[in-house]
Amino acid sequence: MTTISPYTRVIADCLDSLSEASSEESNCNVKQEMQLLVNMLQGRMLEHIKQRVSSYYHIEPEALNEEFSVSLIEVFAEIFGLFRNKFEEMPWLVNEIAKRIVEVESRNGSKTERRINQLYLSIFCKHFEYKNIEKIISTLQTDPRIQNAIFTALPTAAHSPHNFRPAIASN
Repeated sequence: MTTISPYTRVIADCLDSLSEASSEESNCNVKQEMQLLVNMLQGRMLEHIKQRVSSYYHIEPEALNEEFSVSLIEVFAEIFGLFRNKFEEMPWLVNEIAKRIVEVESRNGSKTERRINQLYLSIFCKHFEYKNIEKIISTLQTDPRIQNAIFTALPTAAHSPHNFRPAIASN
């Protein structure tokens, strides 16, 4: 069984709050909830990428330092710009993606991790207009800050150039 991400818990809470919002509630409150929801979606997607990187390199996610997280945010800035533009054009899409994430990540079962990986692959390809996840992966592979953060998080024995593989599994 996988542990549900804190981001996913907040996403679920936002969805509940939005579904319970009455017409009497201010439009401002709904806008704030939607903004929080978008931010949590982006955070969860970055967290997923971090989990995939740490899993591939057999590193504890906590070992990837703040430099890694900041670099990841910078690498994904353009992608998230597309994401926000799409949400402005199609506000219903925020809820659709959020509901799907909560649904898939809340399921139990032996194939949960695989389903979660497939879900994010689908989101990146369909909603970020990246038809090829390899483009995202190659961006991560070629960013020197990200690679340096990964390299410094590796156990000392793995610091041999023969043991370092600058690649991220795509499945």
